[in-house]
This record gives sequence, structure tokens and C-alpha cells, in this order.
Amino acid sequence: MNVPALRARSVGEILDLGFQLYRSRWPQMATATGLLVLPLLVLEAIAPLSALPMLDQLGNLFFLAASAAVVVIASEAYMGREIAAGEAVRTVGRRFLSVWGAAIIQGLLVVLGLLLFVVPGIIALAMTFGMQQAVMIEGKTAGDAFTRSKSLAADHYQQILLTSVLAFVIVFFAMFGFGMMIGLTVTNVRTSTLLINTALIAVNPLAAVIGTVLYYDLRIRKEAFDVSVAADRLEQLPVEPVPAF
Repeated sequence: MNVPALRARSVGEILDLGFQLYRSRWPQMATATGLLVLPLLVLEAIAPLSALPMLDQLGNLFFLAASAAVVVIASEAYMGREIAAGEAVRTVGRRFLSVWGAAIIQGLLVVLGLLLFVVPGIIALAMTFGMQQAVMIEGKTAGDAFTRSKSLAADHYQQILLTSVLAFVIVFFAMFGFGMMIGLTVTNVRTSTLLINTALIAVNPLAAVIGTVLYYDLRIRKEAFDVSVAADRLEQLPVEPVPAF
């Protein structure tokens, strides 16, 4: 695909660009996700059936790491650059403690907010939308990522929530369709678990890609990120020598 134009977008345009980036970098995203989730698939293939529920919980860590790798790949694609799946995975390895910490902070705030009459939980979800992007793209710690995400989200809760809900619905129904097909054709518990996690390798990246486009969209709206990048690119252009007369 062509390099995306750096400009503010509507919710529909954010979703559309997210799909474009997902399609154009799907091989790298699927490879990175597969590299990180492969240990889970191996464990599920050899572990006793009684251990599968525990492995499902452990799988959250594997898919959290995979989502972080997708953010790196999507960010590079948004900026018109390429990155190998292996390099994205190595970047996650260097920052995983911050990724994990950011996920814990986000989860606690959202759950606590939902317990406080739901609305605070929805606000917390919007405030923390960009924590993973802040860690993986800007190299923030978990605590600084919360401050960064909160700053970007201010005054844009409606856009964040609408985009996030639509992304969730798309991924949910895609996985629901896979789950229905697997449930109707596979009766073995171990096999169905492996197939569902394999389907997640294909579908899971989309939400992280859309979240990354949303993150950049708010940087453009609030920080004139597009102007900054354009200025940097102009500075990097070679200077033509002035002919002597």
C-alpha cells in the first residue's frame, strides 16, 4: 500500500486505514504473533486436559506480548516504513515489563471504574486507550504511559470509545464465526482450543492496528504531529547545489 497521509480522520476513516494496514502487513503481524504464541500452542498440545483452563489464563500474557508486537509493526507501516517480525518481537522483549505493567494499570482502573456505577469504568477505558502504544512507540514506562494516554484522550472520549467499541465488535464477531465453525465441526477439547488460539493469531492483530491508528490520529489533532513529521522529512531532503555562474 501507499504511505498513509498524515491527517486527522473520522472514526470510519480510522477503521478503514486500520484494515488497510492490517492487510498490507498481515504476514509480519501473523508471523510475530505466531512466534510469541507458539509456546502456548505447544503447551496446549502436550499438557493434560486438566491444565487447559490454567493455560487459557496464561495465554493472556502471550497474546498481550503479541498485541504489543503488532503495535510496533502497525506504527512502522503508518509511518511508511518496514520492520521484520523478529525485530518487533525483540522490541517487545526489551519492554515487556512495561507492557505488562501498563496492562495491569489499565485493567485495575477499568474494573474499579465499572464497579463504581459503570460510567467511571467507561471513562477509564477511554483514558487508558493508548498505554500500550505509549510504551511500544515512545518507550514510556507503565506509569508514564498512563499519564501520556490520559493527556491524549482528554476531550476526545467519544471518538475513542466509538472507535474502540466498533473495533471490538468487528473482532468479536470474527472470532464468534470461527468459534461457531470450530464448535460445529470439532468435538475434541484439546483440538478446539488449539484451533481457536490459531484463529486468534489471524484476527487478534486488527484491534491493535486500529488502536495504533487512533493513537496517531490524536497526536495529529493535539500535537500537530503531521506538521512535525513533514518538517523532519523536509530537513532530510538532499540540498541541491546552487550552480555557479
